[in-house]
Amino acid sequence: MSHQLGRVVSEILHRYFGEIVQKVGNDLFIYGSKPVAMIVKSTGLTRKQVIESLRALLKFDLAAFEPSKHEVIADYRLLPENVLLLVRYPRYLLQIKSKYGTEAELVIEELLQQATCSATTLLVTVVTKNKDDKENNITMIKLRDTFVSLATAGYIQQAPVADAKEASDVPSLVPVATIVPDLDIRQLMHAMSAGNMADIKDNIYWKVNFDRFHQDFKDDIMVKAITRRIDDNAGELMRILLQQMYLTSAAWAAESNPTPAVELRDAVNRLADRPLLQQHVDHYLKVLEESGSEFVVRTGSAGGGHFVVRVRTAAARLLDATLDHVVTERLGSNAARIFRVIRAKKYIEEDDIQKHAMLPNKECKELTYKLLEEHFISLQPMRKAASSGAMAKAIYLYHIKMPDVAHTARELCYRALHNTLRRAAHARSTHARLLDKQRRVRSIVHGMRMRGEPQQNIDDVEETLTPPELAVLKDVEKRLKQLSTAELELDKNLFILQWYFMYPQ
Repeated sequence: MSHQLGRVVSEILHRYFGEIVQKVGNDLFIYGSKPVAMIVKSTGLTRKQVIESLRALLKFDLAAFEPSKHEVIADYRLLPENVLLLVRYPRYLLQIKSKYGTEAELVIEELLQQATCSATTLLVTVVTKNKDDKENNITMIKLRDTFVSLATAGYIQQAPVADAKEASDVPSLVPVATIVPDLDIRQLMHAMSAGNMADIKDNIYWKVNFDRFHQDFKDDIMVKAITRRIDDNAGELMRILLQQMYLTSAAWAAESNPTPAVELRDAVNRLADRPLLQQHVDHYLKVLEESGSEFVVRTGSAGGGHFVVRVRTAAARLLDATLDHVVTERLGSNAARIFRVIRAKKYIEEDDIQKHAMLPNKECKELTYKLLEEHFISLQPMRKAASSGAMAKAIYLYHIKMPDVAHTARELCYRALHNTLRRAAHARSTHARLLDKQRRVRSIVHGMRMRGEPQQNIDDVEETLTPPELAVLKDVEKRLKQLSTAELELDKNLFILQWYFMYPQ
């Protein structure tokens, strides 16, 4: 684990959990697996503070534990990859709202805040929080149906439970199969109105299944890539191929099992709003195979052939586009042109780079050396066979070690994300008093509007924020919005890089 990753993880823990949890997280990141006593000794915190911090990390699945060598006490370790997911929470909410609506967004949002929660407590909490929301009209029946839909689709799953067979001082958590619950709405609403939720026995806890969201992100990226490269109909055909893939293959398989063209035609014919795709489905399949960046390949020819989705190849092609963008932003478009030439030629001499990139010799050499200095390209010495009575001559070939370059890009993303988080934290701390005043004014105004108070009284409260303060707040909000957008864009790049590293290179 790299130094840049440690800085990002530390900053994320400080933002969401505070300084004490950050200190414990830093200690686990640096030293790895440790028992509570060693964490207390190295951090200087009290035992109670360390235990509370570990409890928070374990609750949100940011840390794990396992028996030590003596099997009497537990060793704790941090899960940095899960800490990074905290930045991705807004994307989860946007994804689920676009697919299932506002009720699903409220359920997922509450479950993300609680980490784990029983179904009855979750539904009651969401209804209670939104009982005054007349615009969305949140009801218990709607939430129950939404919860069942999310559990059936795999966006939420049952939390792991302690292994009952294991009689050890340090229990181990084992995953359980998700069974969609049968919730009695009448009993739940009666207990809720009576204020006695203790009568409802619900010991099954639920959590968000992040991997299911990541499958959606992967599918959306592939579909959008094909849509931009060809058109909307090709993108829809790519979506159908991915849906068929999940019926016979693992979600993250490097290559899917072959899907017959007959099944694809049947799936396309069931679409009501794609007449052009239905009419030219064979043509689109051919275009997708030939011009789809090798996302799809045809095998066999009987019945129109079988089609295989190459997920690992898609990750590699998307990584190429991401690296082109990174090089362009850091060194300019001409450097990106040289980078693409070297990638296309595999191995190439320095003189040939200038010919293929069609750049002035001096500029081409400068940019090539900058790419080499930034570790985007590598240099491979080769020796020619010596003729009789002559010295062996060496030539130097430029090439790209894609795993190494991907690692370099990931480190750059970590550093940029750390700087973005630090800059946002600095803006919030600098204007903390003003932002707190704005929150209080908005809370008071919201309460007054819910009570139906006159507009004149509301205006008087809003005027407690002076014009200079409003100008400062507008500037701060604009800056924080830009930084938040940058965080999400960096997270998208990290998702593609992580996707690429899932497969052996």
